[in-house]
Parts: sequence; structure tokens; C-alpha cells
Amino acid sequence: MKTTHSITTLPDSPEQDRAHRLSRYVWQMALRVVFFIGAVIVWSIWHTWLAVIPIVLAGVIPWVAVIIANAGSRAESDIVTPAGAIQLYDAVDPRLREQQEDARAEAYRAEQDRLREQAQDAQAEWQRNGDRSRVWGRR
Repeated sequence: MKTTHSITTLPDSPEQDRAHRLSRYVWQMALRVVFFIGAVIVWSIWHTWLAVIPIVLAGVIPWVAVIIANAGSRAESDIVTPAGAIQLYDAVDPRLREQQEDARAEAYRAEQDRLREQAQDAQAEWQRNGDRSRVWGRR
């Protein structure tokens, strides 16, 4: 039941994600400066109430920029669970759940059997060789 991920389908690393969010934030703050300059130009040329619109936009942009920057760019499908992690699933079909649990239990038993055989083989090899000088050292 393990899902393998291709290197091209993995999400960005945390450093790349942080750099991308920082870049977006800087561009939004640059847009805020443009709105302030636009408000000054509109007020100095036309002396109209329309200068309020860029000022309001410049006031809202920092709030929106922080929300967007903190949200990140990861979707639910980008999250990669490490091997052996607990996976929650919907128990709509109990037969499917039982099959999944049986498959996991069988995989666990097979892994334990493999490790046990590997340890027994290593012990048998050690007993056959009889070389204990590396274990006990010189007396």
C-alpha cells in the first residue's frame, strides 16, 4: 500500500517554498509603494477624492500579503507522509479497511521474518568462523 513518489512530483523543499513566498511578498509590497505614489500623483494633479482609492488599496495590501505569504503554496496532495506514518482513512467500506489492515499486517510480518532470518544468519556465520578476537580484544 506504499505510494512511491517521483522526484518530479515531490513538492518544493521548505527553502524553495520560503523563497517563493518571500518573492511574492516583496512584489506585493512594491505594488503598495506604486499605489502610494499613484495617490500622491492623483492628489497633486487633480485634487480629487479619487486619491483615496490607491491609499485604501495600499492599506489593505500588507494584510493580504501576510495572509498569502503565511498560507504557503502547498496543496493537500503535496504532503508526503514518511514510511510507517499513521494514515487516516475513511471507514466507509469496512471490507476495504480490513483488507488494508491485513495487507499492512502481512507486510509487517514479512519484514520481521526477514530481519529475524538475517540476524540468525549473521549469528550462524559468526559461530562458524569462531573469530572472537574482534569482539573480546587481546588479553
